Amino acid sequence: MQKFHVIQRAVTGYLVIVGILAHFAAIVALIAALKYFQITPNQLLVKAVEKSQINVPWLIETIAPKARFSDHIFDGQVRAAYPRILLPELSNWSGHGQPDLIAKRIALFQKQGIRDFDPCVPSQNILMLAACWISSGNPQTASQLIAALKDFPLQISNVSGNYGNGWQMAFAYDLVAHFPGITTNDRMLIESKIEHALQDYLRLLDDPSPSLWHGRASLAAMAWLTAVTLNTHDNPRLQGLVSRAQGHFLDLIRALEITEAWPEGYNYWIQNRGMVISLAASAYVNGLVNARHKDRILTLLRRIGLWHIYATRPDNRIENLGDEGSRVDLKDETRRVIDIIAQITRDPVFSGYSRYLQQLHGVESYYAGYRWGIRLFNDPTLINPAFTASATLEKGAANLTFLDTQLSRAELFGRGGMNQIYIRSDWSPSATFISFRAGHTFAHHGHYDAGHFTVFKGAPLAINSSVYGNYMSANRLNYSIRTVAKNALLILRPNEKVQPNRFFQHNVADGGQRIVLPTGSAVQNVSDWIKNLDSGNYFAGGKINHFNTIDGEYTYVSSDLTQAYNTPERDEGGRGGKVRKVERDLLYLANEDRVLIYDRIESTDPSYTKKWLLHTVNRPQVDQARVLKGQATNGISETSDAIVFVQNDPGYLRIDRIYPEDAKIRLVGGPDYQFYVESDGDDSVLDGENFSSGASLQPWFDIGMWRIEIQPGAPRIHDEFLIVLSPSLDKPRYDTAKSLVVEGAKARGVDTGQTVVVFTENLSHGEIKINVGHSAIQKNLRKLYVLGMPIGMHVQVTSHGETKTHAVNASGVLAAVLHADAAQITLQW
Repeated sequence: MQKFHVIQRAVTGYLVIVGILAHFAAIVALIAALKYFQITPNQLLVKAVEKSQINVPWLIETIAPKARFSDHIFDGQVRAAYPRILLPELSNWSGHGQPDLIAKRIALFQKQGIRDFDPCVPSQNILMLAACWISSGNPQTASQLIAALKDFPLQISNVSGNYGNGWQMAFAYDLVAHFPGITTNDRMLIESKIEHALQDYLRLLDDPSPSLWHGRASLAAMAWLTAVTLNTHDNPRLQGLVSRAQGHFLDLIRALEITEAWPEGYNYWIQNRGMVISLAASAYVNGLVNARHKDRILTLLRRIGLWHIYATRPDNRIENLGDEGSRVDLKDETRRVIDIIAQITRDPVFSGYSRYLQQLHGVESYYAGYRWGIRLFNDPTLINPAFTASATLEKGAANLTFLDTQLSRAELFGRGGMNQIYIRSDWSPSATFISFRAGHTFAHHGHYDAGHFTVFKGAPLAINSSVYGNYMSANRLNYSIRTVAKNALLILRPNEKVQPNRFFQHNVADGGQRIVLPTGSAVQNVSDWIKNLDSGNYFAGGKINHFNTIDGEYTYVSSDLTQAYNTPERDEGGRGGKVRKVERDLLYLANEDRVLIYDRIESTDPSYTKKWLLHTVNRPQVDQARVLKGQATNGISETSDAIVFVQNDPGYLRIDRIYPEDAKIRLVGGPDYQFYVESDGDDSVLDGENFSSGASLQPWFDIGMWRIEIQPGAPRIHDEFLIVLSPSLDKPRYDTAKSLVVEGAKARGVDTGQTVVVFTENLSHGEIKINVGHSAIQKNLRKLYVLGMPIGMHVQVTSHGETKTHAVNASGVLAAVLHADAAQITLQW
């Protein structure tokens, strides 16, 4: 009996162990399956029930995520005729023989020198077959396409970058649905599969995992592309699916209105989002009638198209933003997106930019795998007046000079959200190009760069030194996404806590801005983002107070960067904040090609070191620098000199430090200091780290080997930086900008010889006396700009014995003309 109990206990123990191991194996298998197929647990359960052929609709509804936008009121009505996504003109085509629209395009391509591509080559690609059908009108091609669509294997969409292929099926069907030979059974089978794809997209969109300015954007666009091709007839359930898809897409439109640029970086936009979002916008414009959001979407699409153009530097590549990649070179991807935008908006600016892209990259302006789309996307009837039929489109002749008479020279994108600004002296290859950003946080591929600016002339001079290699590498997490990699402001607080999640194994206190979403995000909709802007995740960053531009004269930007840093109101480390105020003004003087940067910082402790950063490709040149660590060509040096010269052939940049008057300038760089960070937030002892692990030095980055750090000579609560940047070509500039002697209201200013610039406090009344020297440069008149004045205020300006009254404009700028020999200026208000 005792032996029996022993055996019983052994068997019981064995079964328990086997049961535990079996459950453990099942859990491991489940996790492996989720990782392998990259789907959510809800998706897996729904798919399992569907595959089981158990007809229990209530079970699927129970385990599926709660449907979003189920109460959305549909905007407009779906157009009855096809195509609905692109080329709605073809609804009048008989479906026999080549459409006149395509024949005309082919003829104009040849006449205008636009490279054509015949899509009618042997292929099983449904999009190529669809393009061939539209190009030829061959009924055999249409039949082949319909057969391919009926057998088309749908891929399950997931949250990790594979968003399925249902939208491709819908796009191909939209182009062949007008074919006279398509049967009712064909339609029912194909639309049933498209509906299945739509349901997949909606389930993933209903899940909280996808993030708005990331995968959710693609999924929303793809859901709408599938939805608009379906015929709902009087089917309330299907109408509900289509309406929900529209709700998701309109929330994406609202998100894009906030940014107007892509916060993850241009490469993520053009490689992953630009095509499907542009097509989805086209589907809204072309696929609906009586849609009240149509004009709104057209306006947004034009703004997004302009972002591509304004972000293009004179060296024919995009200025880097966020985690960037190879396609900032404008190759392969950009032209098809621009062609779609041009076709929808009918704006010839985009037609001109498309031809510029062909000049730049020739046949490679379209990636080989989808050159089938040229006849569908490029509309040669939309002609930019700057391009004649005889204009050369040969590779290598590319430049944007034609835009000098078509676009302004400065633009702000995503005001109140992204706050991305581009400024240029003109649109020629020798132009000065400036970028500036002071926006919020949106996605995990974005950077912490409020207040960051760049300067390009002939070559990158003040650069974004971030690179993007290994996503979880020390370089990305501890340097490239951070403020230290930007031309921005650091406030070093010893041992400031900067460990936003478990991937930050070591605390690295670089002195920069709060790091909020470094390795992942799950922003579910615009309302969710707004809710977390000033609370919760606290996405708040920079704000633009004023943006004012007058072509040929100046561009003025006033920004408040305070919320991007740890403040007493919000400190990620819980230590009462390190700043109370961080403000940055930028003034570009177009008439003399000069940039002024004026910063005001109020720290919570005078011992917190403030640093003004500027990154360069090559080692800056200064006088009388002493080595603090390493060597002069590979280490950290310091000088008390006020002038720095930067050279990157053929460009030069002169840097004049006006304030702080007691400042020290440090040069940090060389092979062992390229990614140097003072990890403990204390630079009294130079014991930082060079975070090179995982860095990528690919040619699409501006590889910065050095940076300039300007810091006050003594600890203070309040500090001001006033820096003058003077770019040039082929040789450095020696026209010195001098500080002004200002009495009365608190103000700082410079006299460049041609222009007198004063930055002042916003006071309801006051008086300023400015002592200036005689200008040897300007023989007749000089300009006066006073920035920061009360808006609408009337100010009496007295100089050279004359008093005139001037009104302050809506951006707080007072502009006046001075005699060249005016020695003193008095302002009263």
